[in-house]
Amino acid sequence: MILPDRESAKKGTFFKFMVWNSFFKKSLNGDRIFVSLLILLNVFFLLPGSGGNAILTQGDEAMHIATIRESLASSSYLFPKFEGVLNLYKPPALFWLGIFSDSLFGVSFFAERFPSFLLFFGSSVLIYLGIRRAGGSPKLAFTISFAYTLTLGVFKFSRLVMMESLLTFFIILVSVTILEFRLSKNRIWLFLGGFFSGIAILIKGPVFQVYSGIILGSYSVIGIFLLHSNGGWVGKKRIWKELLSHIIFHSSSLIVPVVWILVLLSYSELGKEFLTIFLFTENLGKFSAATANQSEWIIPIGFLLYSFPFSLAVFSGFYSKLFQKPKSLREVVGSSYLWAILAICLVHLAPNRKDFYYLLPLIPLAFLGIGLFFIRKKEYQFSKLLSLDYFFCLGISLLVLAAMWGFGILLGQNIWPELIFTAFLLLIFLWGRRIRVQGSGVPSTTALNLVLAAGLLSYIQFSILPRVNLSEVPENGPFINAKQICIVSENPWTALTFRNALPDAEIIHSVPGADRNCVDGIRYLVFFQEPIPIPTGYQLLQTQTVWKRDVTLQELLSPTQGKEYVYFYEPSRSKNSELESR
Repeated sequence: MILPDRESAKKGTFFKFMVWNSFFKKSLNGDRIFVSLLILLNVFFLLPGSGGNAILTQGDEAMHIATIRESLASSSYLFPKFEGVLNLYKPPALFWLGIFSDSLFGVSFFAERFPSFLLFFGSSVLIYLGIRRAGGSPKLAFTISFAYTLTLGVFKFSRLVMMESLLTFFIILVSVTILEFRLSKNRIWLFLGGFFSGIAILIKGPVFQVYSGIILGSYSVIGIFLLHSNGGWVGKKRIWKELLSHIIFHSSSLIVPVVWILVLLSYSELGKEFLTIFLFTENLGKFSAATANQSEWIIPIGFLLYSFPFSLAVFSGFYSKLFQKPKSLREVVGSSYLWAILAICLVHLAPNRKDFYYLLPLIPLAFLGIGLFFIRKKEYQFSKLLSLDYFFCLGISLLVLAAMWGFGILLGQNIWPELIFTAFLLLIFLWGRRIRVQGSGVPSTTALNLVLAAGLLSYIQFSILPRVNLSEVPENGPFINAKQICIVSENPWTALTFRNALPDAEIIHSVPGADRNCVDGIRYLVFFQEPIPIPTGYQLLQTQTVWKRDVTLQELLSPTQGKEYVYFYEPSRSKNSELESR
């Protein structure tokens, strides 16, 4: 497929299609092989494990799933519910998506997590479309979009019910519409970008408008403050054009929020309360003095962590391109995206509350921004970057392998997966050595990097996680048939794990010492420490091993192997029979 240049765009040969669907179909024409391959690879690497516990977990997911199921069961669609109370502290879009998926596929972990897979897969496709639209080859677009699919952030969050999946998709969607506007000069794309940004407010609240405004504005700053080689200011003529662009963008972004606000206000005081928390309380709470100011290093470290195994490649490309003088319009856009990431990073340094995944939605923007610089570059310019990434990923893979060899030997586990992965890394090393000796070039080194990353993530998903993840809820045994259960633990969120895993059971929570409240001779009991003495009228049903909260090497070498037991009790007689015996 030959993409139109700026002249043909001005003549309207391509941009007569004014809607997103037309752009999508036009971009895919002639690229079906690469897109089909991208679909298959996303399914293979991102879907496995979505319906079970062999995943990298995130604490908030249990609450999100519980809210989705409770809202669906109570038909509370406009105002999602959690624990019988309206969940006012989270924007509703994530819950709406989960409710729709559960309604479509049936209530299950897979149904609730499936939208996350679709959204991250969609983000990969948008990266592909953005690079192709800017004139990149199908191979370059596929390489960068598939590399993004193989990052740790996508690997983890595509299997979780978290708002980051929606944020990621909408950030890259808005960015691609802005790219299309910059290349075509057609403001219909500004209107669409703003409209998408308005929808995304229902995901993160008004802070998303800050994100999208920075992404749009970073190009404006670069364009307005351009200086001529003689030192004269040549960007002042662009001020009005950029101002008009921002007016169109932010005006269209108000459509969805205004409709949403009017709907909520029609619900009287309840709607007003929701809006107060939705627009102010939740985000301002991160600046509260009651919250300890966490380290600023969490934000950049999280960015590098979730872009693994391409962390060094992304960092190197980011640093080198950030200060490189753009030589074409697409490179100016790419540079503006990188500066936007830096600006949003600074925004997240201000609040007291921080987390490693806060910049996760910006990682695809980094891949797209760096990719725009690679278009029509000579292959030798990538060789150093690819070699750096190869040795980094190989080194991390060897460390992971060594850790799992030790883990398997210490715990007496099957070491066949380690033997297979050792053979895989040996083949990768020999392949890399052959490439260097024969001077095979950038395409071979690129394939080497992608295969190594894919092999490492496959080893983690299909070997490490199933062996390391010890669920608190038994997967089999008589306990799973219990209909009334009391969880006795210090952490009330533990009950959510059981409630989500056993949706047909009635589950309540009690803190240790107050467990008499639910020891009624009818409910099954779950203790996270062995009760002494055993409650009267109960007998031990089964036990389940889980990891201790902070496992040390000494504990791994101890007889317990770093594990502790969860105890499950069943009533040995009913409450009525106990009263009759008296």
